[in-house]
Amino acid sequence: MPVSNSKSLKALIDERFESDSLQLPVFNRVALELQKLKQSGNASIRQISDLIMKDQSLASRVLRLANSSFYGGLKQVETISAAVTRLGMNRVANLAMVASQLMAHDIQTKAVIHYMPELWRHSFVCATGGRWLAQQTGYDALAEEVFLAGLLHDIGELFLLKVLDLLARDAEHPVPMTKALVGEVLEAMHNDIGSRLLAKWELPEVYSRVARDHHLDGFNETDVILVITRLSDIVCHKLGIGCEADFDIVLAATPEAQVLGLREIKLAQLEVLLEDVVAEANALIVAPK
Repeated sequence: MPVSNSKSLKALIDERFESDSLQLPVFNRVALELQKLKQSGNASIRQISDLIMKDQSLASRVLRLANSSFYGGLKQVETISAAVTRLGMNRVANLAMVASQLMAHDIQTKAVIHYMPELWRHSFVCATGGRWLAQQTGYDALAEEVFLAGLLHDIGELFLLKVLDLLARDAEHPVPMTKALVGEVLEAMHNDIGSRLLAKWELPEVYSRVARDHHLDGFNETDVILVITRLSDIVCHKLGIGCEADFDIVLAATPEAQVLGLREIKLAQLEVLLEDVVAEANALIVAPK
């Protein structure tokens, strides 16, 4: 990946990772703190609510998500504490991460801007499909972890797009960007960068592992969260959600489906579900900020 100055593009990206990975708006700090508070195991509704309310933009998005068709009840919730009471602390913590990812998908450079809605759509749909799979295969206790793993499995792509955007707009040494170059960078680097980023942010190791291994030919078939995320990701690829469709994929023949004991009928239900979730993802993209 050569560029016009004396450093390779990979070297420039690695430099940005070392210097800017804690500052680039890939995660919202409140959403990250919320995940860590959730991990403590003794968080209260008051603590969760107070933390979310530190960021009014995040709080408003969490409320909108809590009242969306996917999560809402018969009556709208008007406070964060009511949302936590209705949905539970784990679900609200994950909604905060969804909201933070929506806020992060903002880019200016023409060569990378079209990737953002597709990346968001793919991540959200993969996460929702993964949660459904966990519930359908006897791993309901892992459903929220699977959801977050799906949401973050391609976080390396978001980080790389942010860095490429900055490099393209550098005032002194702008790096020329083409769609082909951007695609090459994403394919070559997003697994490793995503894994390193999640580790640097001190999120649980499982999310870093999923980011690293979700495309590996050989993978740990006993790692349930990884297996489910991989299968949901494969279904997204078959349907063309965030990528070019590959209708030739036979889901029941995949190692992931076989490990989970899934047959054609259940996999067909998953395909229908994900097609419906795309509409929800699209609505969240265009929802007013």
